[in-house]
Amino acid sequence: MKDLIITDTNVFIDLIKAGAMEYFMQLDYRILTTGFVVNEINHPEQKATLDRCLTPERVEIIEFSGEEMMNILRFRTRRNLKRLTDKSVLFLAVQRKCPLLSGDGDLRKEAQDNGLTVFGSLWVITQLVEQAICTPQTAIILLKRLERCNPRLPKKKMEELISSLECSVVGSEQN
Repeated sequence: MKDLIITDTNVFIDLIKAGAMEYFMQLDYRILTTGFVVNEINHPEQKATLDRCLTPERVEIIEFSGEEMMNILRFRTRRNLKRLTDKSVLFLAVQRKCPLLSGDGDLRKEAQDNGLTVFGSLWVITQLVEQAICTPQTAIILLKRLERCNPRLPKKKMEELISSLECSVVGSEQN
């Protein structure tokens, strides 16, 4: 059985803007998200990409019962998670005991406080190369697009990742 991973809205948006969503869907993970996440993406072009990629074979969209909604609303957090979407993906990740993909600082900290592993968009790009879904050259292109569309990503980490990928490209060309 594939490992589970739960995705928040901002990672989907980053991947859509960078042109990496189709690659992401090829990762060897069982991807879960919530209906709240899907409903937050309402920019027409982004929504079209998401709708095209979110097939039942690739992504399970979790909808909550009334009782589960009450549990989500009662779910205590140390930080003030303002959006129900954030609480829904955190609740789901805690329930399923699986990693969370998010770029939201408060949500990331809250997930870590709950003992969860948290990854972001840069990790996704790294996984694309590690799982041989794209080449390092393609990953560099995706990262540069990501850098342009989301300037809040950690610049130093991004530069290190691009540099590392460039070294692997040069190394493979010399062989």
